[in-house]
Amino acid sequence: MIRPLTLILGLVLTLATLGLGAAANGLWRADPENFRAERILLPDATMLDKSGTPFRLRGDIGDDALVVINFSYTTCGSICPLGNQILQFVDERRDEIGREVHLLTITIDPANDTPEVMRASAEAFGASGNWHWLTAAPGVIAEILRAADASTADIESHDPVFLVGDMDTGRYFRSLSLPDADELIAMLDRFDA
Repeated sequence: MIRPLTLILGLVLTLATLGLGAAANGLWRADPENFRAERILLPDATMLDKSGTPFRLRGDIGDDALVVINFSYTTCGSICPLGNQILQFVDERRDEIGREVHLLTITIDPANDTPEVMRASAEAFGASGNWHWLTAAPGVIAEILRAADASTADIESHDPVFLVGDMDTGRYFRSLSLPDADELIAMLDRFDA
């Protein structure tokens, strides 16, 4: 006999799985109202890219370039792979934007996400040269997360955070839900409007 609590939990998990699957397939689309405009001054922290080369967070992005930033970690088995798939779709469509676009995947698990590990993930998602997979010392990552107001106290249940913006001006749009590639492209287009 199935217990009522077991039935309810099963239904909740099924609905959650369907919702995430629909989001990943672009069937569920949040309105642009699911983004909030903010001013964010990210530090010009020195990080390491997927090849172990120093990468200045602000200094190595072109002057007129836009960015899409996502915080994740490579051993994540829940929301991070969906976020990376969304960035993969944006990476394939960067040329639709009138300005140069860089994608930044910044680890929230620097103890495990070495440049070599980040490189393997970048290759798995077919990252272009404009999709930077970045790691750094834990203190540097903590400073970036504080500046971006990205809470990751429990990395296993962290909220998906996407920032779309202009590092020079500090003008960003923060996602309030898991966006899809069309929404991120639309937010990038707003910078030329």
